[in-house]
Amino acid sequence: MARSFSATCGPDGLLQHLADLRSAVPSPSGGVVFVSGQLAQRASGVAELVRGAWRGVPACVVPAAGVLSERGEIEGDTGASGVLWSGGQVTPFALPERAEEPSRLLGEALTRAVGQRSATAILFARPGAFAPERLEAPALSAPNACLFGAGTASGSAIGVTAQGELIEGPATGLAITGFAPPLVDASTAARLLSGFHRIDDASGGVVLRAGGRPALDLLSAATATLGEPPSAQQLILAALADPPLDPPGAPGAPGAPGAYRGEPRGDAAEAAAPRYVLRPVRGIDPSRRGLLLGDEARPGARLAFAVRDAAVGRAGLEGIARQVSRSALGSAPRFALYLTCAGRGQGLYGTPDVEARILRQRFADLPIAGMHSSFEIAPWARGQARLALYTGVLALFRAPS
Repeated sequence: MARSFSATCGPDGLLQHLADLRSAVPSPSGGVVFVSGQLAQRASGVAELVRGAWRGVPACVVPAAGVLSERGEIEGDTGASGVLWSGGQVTPFALPERAEEPSRLLGEALTRAVGQRSATAILFARPGAFAPERLEAPALSAPNACLFGAGTASGSAIGVTAQGELIEGPATGLAITGFAPPLVDASTAARLLSGFHRIDDASGGVVLRAGGRPALDLLSAATATLGEPPSAQQLILAALADPPLDPPGAPGAPGAPGAYRGEPRGDAAEAAAPRYVLRPVRGIDPSRRGLLLGDEARPGARLAFAVRDAAVGRAGLEGIARQVSRSALGSAPRFALYLTCAGRGQGLYGTPDVEARILRQRFADLPIAGMHSSFEIAPWARGQARLALYTGVLALFRAPS
C-alpha cells in the first residue's frame, strides 16, 4: 500500500500532510519527501518534521528545484511532494562529507546496505559530489542492485533512519530489499542532429577529431539547419555513447526492458543507434578545431550532437510510460517515482504540468512523487548507471499479483 501528496505549503501545512499519510498507510516501511523553495533551504528542519510525524519509518528528504505528483507540478514556489509505502526493508545510507575517494566510499556504502542481494538503491547526490564517470564503481559494488536517482537542487539530501538518526552527505539515499525491483526507464528531451561518429583523438577532455573530421567541423555541420545563430531555446548538446554497440536484443541493449532510452525511434533506427547521455559543449578550441566535452569523451566513444526539443520530451515520456505499464502487466503497481530535469518542465514546454498529465493519463490515480532535479542518474545496464541531463527517469514499484 502507498499514498502520495503534493502541495504548495510551509512547515505547518507539510506537517499535516505527513500526518495524513502516516494515518493512511498501515505498517509503513519507507518514504521519500521532496521539498522546493524555502522548504528546500530548510531541509534539516523538514527532516525533523519527518522524524516526528513518521516515527520509526526510514525516509529521505530531498531538496529539489521543483516537486511533482500525479496531481501536478510545483515550479518556482515553496512546496513539497512525497510518498509513503509499506513493504520491503528500507535502509538510508550516506557518503561521508569531505570524502577523498567518493566513488569508492559510495560503493562501500552500497555494499554494506545491500551486498550481493537483489535490491534497489535510490541515490540523491549534491551537484559536484563526484565526476560523471565515477558512477561506474558504486554500481559495480552492488551488481544486483537497480541504481537510479537524481541531483539535488543545492544542499544535501537527508536520510532519517528507523532509529530516528539524521544522516547526510554529498550523496544520500535509500537501499530497498525484500521488495520486487522496480521497472525503471528513462528518456531524454533532445533531438539528434547527426549520426554517431567514433572519437579518434581526444586530450584533456577536448575532442579533436571524430569520424575522421575535426570535431568543430562536425558540430558546425550538425547545427547548420538550425539557423544562425541557434536560439536560446535550441540548446546544443553533445550526445555520448559507449563503444561498442550492444547486439540488438542483448540485456541492456536499446529496446530491451529496463534499458536507458534516448529519443523515441522506430524499430530500424532503434537497432542502429546506440544509447547515449547528453553533455554540455563547454567550450571550443578554434586553433585545434576541438570541442571541450569532459573526460568521458575518450577515444573510441561515439559522439553525436542534439538539440533540446519539447516534442521529443513529450513523446519520450509517453513512450517509457507505455513501456513500463506494459511490463507491469501481471503485477500490482504500488507507487512510482519520477525524477525529471529542471531544464524540462514549463521552461521547455511553455505550459505547466505537461509531464504530470502524461503520467496521470497512463497510470490514473497511482501514487506518484518526484522532483525537478539538477541532473539524473539513469539505469544503463545491469549493475550500471550513468549521470544524465535533460532526462526523465521513471521507476514503477509493484508487487506480484
